Amino acid sequence: MTFHPSKAQSKFPAADIQAISETNKQYGEAFAKNDSSAFLDCYAPDGCILMQGAPALCGQKALLLFYKGAYKTGMRNIVFTSINWYGYDGQFVTEQGTYQQFDAGNNPIGAGKYLVVWQKVARGWRMLRDMFNADGMPKMK
Repeated sequence: MTFHPSKAQSKFPAADIQAISETNKQYGEAFAKNDSSAFLDCYAPDGCILMQGAPALCGQKALLLFYKGAYKTGMRNIVFTSINWYGYDGQFVTEQGTYQQFDAGNNPIGAGKYLVVWQKVARGWRMLRDMFNADGMPKMK
């Protein structure tokens, strides 16, 4: 994960940034290892994925459906690049960034942007709300 400096980040402890970085790394590795348990561990117990063109996917069963669908499309890694952090209060923080998806041959298969609301739970920083959408050119009429 790459981080770009920001004024907001100065209030965000380096240890918390590192913990989130490790969770984001685990997310990508879960696809490389075909490990849905590692993927699910990246989310808070009541975590939700909010992606374009679909209803909110909340809870372990829905998150697992997302994982299986993404894996089936050929995704085997994802790299997150943080751009900024907002609203850090020790329990919650929102991350803004971009992502790149890769297949088993490390070929790019997708890219986009995201906002994640992180929550600090007993086992560390986990995604509470994960909202993203793919980059692409809008169709003009």
